[in-house]
Amino acid sequence: MTDAARKSHPFLDDLEENVVLISSVLRCPVHGRETVARVVKAGACHYASQTPRFLGAAGERSYFEYDAQLVDGVAASGLVSMVRNAHGRVTHLHIAFSPLDAVLSMANGLREQLGAECDPAWFLPSGEGV
Repeated sequence: MTDAARKSHPFLDDLEENVVLISSVLRCPVHGRETVARVVKAGACHYASQTPRFLGAAGERSYFEYDAQLVDGVAASGLVSMVRNAHGRVTHLHIAFSPLDAVLSMANGLREQLGAECDPAWFLPSGEGV
């Protein structure tokens, strides 16, 4: 993992074996440390730049809010919510993007990058009007 990816997603080292990812760019939850890490890393490949706006915690939940420029030129806002168990391991991730053009851009990029090796039911259909 590159230094930039590690700084952008420091929680990847803390994923619990049965972690669950829910995202606005996927049709259904994704389960398991290796699978979730693969999806998050694939998504990070679509960032041309990332600018943090907020990092904070409330109890067992922490939040990371950022702006990103995607490689296709689309501007995105991202919000990551992480739930950690008593051992500090991440059990739940919720990653949301806005506006809709950013959601569709990320969804298309993930489908193109991971579609051949992952369940097609995970991905939004290609094109607009989703």
